[in-house]
Amino acid sequence: MCRGQEYKRLLEVHLPVLRAVRISENVYLVGSGEVGLSNRLDCHVYLVGNRLGLAMIDAGAGVDSERLLANVKKDGFDPRDIKYLFLTHCHSDHAAGGIEVKTKTSCQVLASAQEAPYIEGGTDQELGLDVCKKANWYPQDFKYKHCKIDRSLTDNETLELESCKITSLILPGHSYGVLCLLVELDERTAFFSSDTAFLGGTIGLGNWPGSSLQGYRENIWKFKDLGVDELYPGHGLWTLEDGQRHLDKAVDNMTYGWVPPIGAHNHPVY
Repeated sequence: MCRGQEYKRLLEVHLPVLRAVRISENVYLVGSGEVGLSNRLDCHVYLVGNRLGLAMIDAGAGVDSERLLANVKKDGFDPRDIKYLFLTHCHSDHAAGGIEVKTKTSCQVLASAQEAPYIEGGTDQELGLDVCKKANWYPQDFKYKHCKIDRSLTDNETLELESCKITSLILPGHSYGVLCLLVELDERTAFFSSDTAFLGGTIGLGNWPGSSLQGYRENIWKFKDLGVDELYPGHGLWTLEDGQRHLDKAVDNMTYGWVPPIGAHNHPVY
C-alpha cells in the first residue's frame, strides 16, 4: 500500500474522533481544512485546556474564523475564555487568522521572537505566499492579515493554565523559528510540533524563505528526551501514544548523508 493510500485509510479510521472534535483529555481539534472542520486553507487548529482557561494553537488562514470559534462553542467552551493564542509560525495557513481570533476573544497572542516580525508585517515574498500562489495553493486574491504579537517567546519559557503547563521550544528549519509547545497534561506529555516534524519522523523542509536544512541540522537535537506521549503536528495524523518515537526518528534522520525524508502534508498549502 502506498503512503497516500495508507494515509487515507488511517484518516478514515480516525474520522469519528474528528467529528467529535475532542482528541484526548483537554486537547481538541477546532479547525482543519484537511478534514473539513474549517476552511480548506486552514492547518490543524488545536484547543488546549478546560473551562478555567484555554489556549489556542494556531488560527488558520483567516478566511472563515467564525467557523473556528463556532467549533469552540460546540465543545461547550466560551471563546472569551481563550487566554493565549500561540501562532507557531508566519505561514498563512497557521497565522493569517490570528487578528480575527484576537479581536473576537481579547486573547494574548504569542509567537517566537524569530517569527513575530513576519506575522506583524512580512511581505508576500518573506512569508512564502508568492510561491504558494504561483503553485495555485492559494487564490490569487488572497490577502495575508497581519497581527500584532503581544509577547515574543524564546526557548524554555513557561506559561500555565489551570489544567496544564506549556513550555516553548523554538526550532528553525521549516520557517524562521517555529514555536513548538511541550504541554504537561496531568500524567501525560503532549508536544505540538507544528510543521517541523510529522509522524514517521519526516520533516517540513521546503523551498521558501526561512526554510533551512541548516536550521534543522543545528536545532533538531532539541527534540531528544522530551518524554512525549501525544504528538500533534500541524497537518496529517497525530498519535496519542509513544510520540517520542517519531521525534527520535526525525533526529536520527538528520545523522545521514542525504536530505532527510520530507513530510507529505497532503493538504493544499505549505
